[in-house]
Amino acid sequence: MKLTLGFTAVLAGCAAAAAAAPAADVYILSNDEAAVESNLSVSPSEARLILLQRLAPAGRGASTAEIPHSADTETLVTLLNKYGGGGAEQPLFMPSQSQQQPSQLVVMLEGMTDEQIEETGHELNTKPSFTIADAPSPKANDKFVSDDIYAHAGVSSNHECSVNEITNPFEERCWSGRSTVAKYNVQKNPEILSDLTRQISNLAKLARSGEMETTLVLFPASASAKKWSEVTLHRRQSTSEQVISSSYAKAYAPDVSSSPKEEDHSVFYKSSGASTSASIPACFSSEDSCVTATGNCSGHGSCTNKYGSSSKDSCFACHCLSSINEESGSLTHWAGKTCSKEDVSVAFWLFAGFTLVMVFILTTCVGMLYSVGEEKLPGVLGAGVSKSSS
Repeated sequence: MKLTLGFTAVLAGCAAAAAAAPAADVYILSNDEAAVESNLSVSPSEARLILLQRLAPAGRGASTAEIPHSADTETLVTLLNKYGGGGAEQPLFMPSQSQQQPSQLVVMLEGMTDEQIEETGHELNTKPSFTIADAPSPKANDKFVSDDIYAHAGVSSNHECSVNEITNPFEERCWSGRSTVAKYNVQKNPEILSDLTRQISNLAKLARSGEMETTLVLFPASASAKKWSEVTLHRRQSTSEQVISSSYAKAYAPDVSSSPKEEDHSVFYKSSGASTSASIPACFSSEDSCVTATGNCSGHGSCTNKYGSSSKDSCFACHCLSSINEESGSLTHWAGKTCSKEDVSVAFWLFAGFTLVMVFILTTCVGMLYSVGEEKLPGVLGAGVSKSSS
């Protein structure tokens, strides 16, 4: 009897400890009302895939090798389709309308008290989209950001931007294309929370207009989980497929026997420089396929429809732009099918035009000097010269 009571007490203690595990609230500011759902709890592994899906460029979403063994694949696909961002709502491989997907901002706030989390939720005036059970620790967050987001998700580099800068999608120093992530510690920098609160109304407007979606992850100070994912993946040695919705899996299933094998099979971690310019077609049927094949035009342009939105046929290709070197101030023009080559034609024509102008000026000057000696003298001067000579 005592043994039974002791065993029951141990089980009750374990259950209480599990129930007391701190959870992180996740708020998604979007124009999609379906993105708000209360009482939904996901594991850190599932939340990790959702955040990576939101930040990744179109066509580079999560892969099947990333799915934890204990997770239900069908349930996870549903979560990714619902919370994976604007790109996830549209079925994969379907021709896109010329509608541009919203920018994606992920803000991670660490070290928050229960009161701060409650006050932030009150300021947002909405319920959490979902919660992360057993919230990861700050050390686990650092590893997640550096190893997964910065190294593989397409977010190019680290930054130290303020809240006011990170909430401006036109601040190129803080953004990598159309996505970025920021991580702040509220305990070390308490004014971060007030700065973010002042930006909530602006973030809500951007979300309603479809220009930018914001994901806020509020980590309690007691978060202690050691890692985000239970899956250890050697990405360059693992065979995987991208997670897509089941309704389109059969219609758009690739032919495995004829598909070329790549060194890196993970769609999410596909390198933007894998395709050469020679293998890039002149036209793409959708903006997503153009972004995927060209690596978002190598970050030096954007995919646009040559025929315009009113045309029935679509021809998406890279429209290359120019970039300015902040240190030297030099202007670089980009060209090529993927905007990966420097356009030297502008510099060539400037040099050639300057050379032609200088040659013309020198030729004209020399010709004028020769013509001075060939002109006949006036009659009066000519008579004087003849008389003196006689």
